[in-house]
Amino acid sequence: MIEYEVKLTASRKVLEKIEADLDFVSWTVLRLPPKKLISHYYDTSDLKLLFNNLAFRLREEGSKKMLTLKSNGTFKSGIYIREEKELELDHEDFLSKSFLKKNFPDIYKVVGNDELIEVLEIVNERHPIILKKNNSELELDLDYLYFVKGRRKSEYYEIEIELKKGCSEDLIECASILQTKFDLKQASASKYELGLRCFNSIPVV
Repeated sequence: MIEYEVKLTASRKVLEKIEADLDFVSWTVLRLPPKKLISHYYDTSDLKLLFNNLAFRLREEGSKKMLTLKSNGTFKSGIYIREEKELELDHEDFLSKSFLKKNFPDIYKVVGNDELIEVLEIVNERHPIILKKNNSELELDLDYLYFVKGRRKSEYYEIEIELKKGCSEDLIECASILQTKFDLKQASASKYELGLRCFNSIPVV
């Protein structure tokens, strides 16, 4: 699956303003209930996956558990275009070599005999909003985050806009409106990489 999205850094105050009033956008607005997402990121101790532009995540949403492998992909006209593979998890040992070889061979190739360990946890209270116009549909996620590593914790706020249906011009238009109205900047990296940077966990190579 190919994902098209824009990520904008924001403050809690801006997220609350957007959630309270979206009259400035010309889309039909549907607010969905907030949800709590807990994401566990796995890598080798020397971050082989990160340095091969991959992120391996186990996301918990209530009782549902989903594994996702994401590539850093490309960045074009302000849009992150990334390939991702998802697999709903039952009770398998998803860190075993046999499981990785069968379901995520790209990880197996990079990791080899090294073990995967949890290197970062992200706790996210996500407030999703669906925007519709003509034949286009966007998901605007207001993310209230904590990066967690051991006993350390750091707050972070982000707006994620994902193209669900339609053309990339609509995604760019929506992002541009938000950037202009609230003076927002594009996020410099994925949540995974930003979280590791926050704790100075990326070694210099």
